[in-house]
Amino acid sequence: MAILSVRDLLVTSIGLFIVYLPALVVYRLYFSPLSKFPGPKIAAATLWYEYYYDVVKRGRYTWRIKELHKQYYDELYVGPSKRRTEKYEWAVRGFGPLTYTFATIGHELHRQRRGAVAPYFSKALVQQLEPSVQGMVDKLASRLEPFKGSGDVLDLVPVFACMTSDVVCQYAFGAPYGYLDQPEFAPYFHKAVMGASEGSHFLKQFPWLDDVVKLLPPSIVKKMLPHLACLMLLGDMISEKIFTVLANIEEGKKPEGQKSVIYDLITDDNLPPEDKTLPRLVAESVALVSAGSLTVAHTLSCVAFHVINDKTILHKLQQELGSVMTDAEGPVKWNKLEKLPYLTAVITEGLR
Repeated sequence: MAILSVRDLLVTSIGLFIVYLPALVVYRLYFSPLSKFPGPKIAAATLWYEYYYDVVKRGRYTWRIKELHKQYYDELYVGPSKRRTEKYEWAVRGFGPLTYTFATIGHELHRQRRGAVAPYFSKALVQQLEPSVQGMVDKLASRLEPFKGSGDVLDLVPVFACMTSDVVCQYAFGAPYGYLDQPEFAPYFHKAVMGASEGSHFLKQFPWLDDVVKLLPPSIVKKMLPHLACLMLLGDMISEKIFTVLANIEEGKKPEGQKSVIYDLITDDNLPPEDKTLPRLVAESVALVSAGSLTVAHTLSCVAFHVINDKTILHKLQQELGSVMTDAEGPVKWNKLEKLPYLTAVITEGLR
C-alpha cells in the first residue's frame, strides 16, 4: 500500500479545494433552498458579501438589506402567503446562543417562548413599573445635580444606559443592579455591550473563535478582549440573580410589589423543563437586559440631544410640561403625561 507524501497530500488537498469552491457556488446559486429568493447573485454565492458590510463597513449590512428590500419588493411579495417559516440559523448566529427567544429557529418553539415573555411588555404591565421607574429617574436627577453649571461634558448614552439597565433588571429579577450608584455611571457596561455587539459580526463569520475564547483563562480574556470580559462579568452577575430567584422559590418567597419576569418563567407550568435550565435562563436574561437597556438609552440620548440643541423645541416642551407640573404634588403620573400632545410628538419623533 503506497503512502502519500506530504507533497502529494498538499497537491490533493489543493485540487479538492479548487473543485469544491465552484461546486459550492453552483449549489448555492441553483440548488440551495435559498436560491429561489431574489437578490444579488454575489450575496447568494458567498457569505463574504455579508462580511464586507458587517465587518469591513462595521454593521452596515442591515442598511444594505433595506436597500435590497426596496429593490426586490415586487418579487418578494408576489401574492398572499400564510407560510410558517423558520429562521435561518446563519442569520441569528451573531445574536448569541440559539436558546433564547429571539434566536430560536423553529417556528412553533419560538411561538411558545415568545408567548411566555410577551405579556410582560403589555402596556398594562409596563405601567406597573412606574413607581420603580420614577425612583430611578429621581436617583438619576440627584446624580446629575453636581454637573449643573460646572461646564463639564457628560456623555448621556452611558448615563441613560445605567438607568435603563437598573429599570429592566428590577423588572427581570425584582432588584436592580445598582449601576446608577456606581462612579462615572459605569461606562464599562455600555462599552462592553457595544463592543460585544460589534464583535458579534466577526464571530458570526468565524463561530469557532467563540469556543476558543471560552477555553482561555478569564485573566487573559480580560487583557486581550476587555469588552468581552465585561460581558462575561454581566453573565456572572445575571447567574447570581437567577440563583437568588431559585433560592427564593425553594423557600416559597414571591416577588413583592411587582412582577419578576424570570420568577414567572421558572414557575410557568406551560414551559418545558429544558426551557428552565440555567444556561437558557442566563441567555434569555442577557438578551433581555442588553436589548431592553441600550435601545432605550440610545433613544433617550437622541431625543435629549435634539431637544437641548433646538431652543425652540426645548422652550415649547418646557412650557407644556410646566402646565401640568405647577400644582402637582409630587411627580406627575404617566397617565397625565401621555395626554400632552407636544411631549407625545417629541417621543414619537425620537422613536422614528
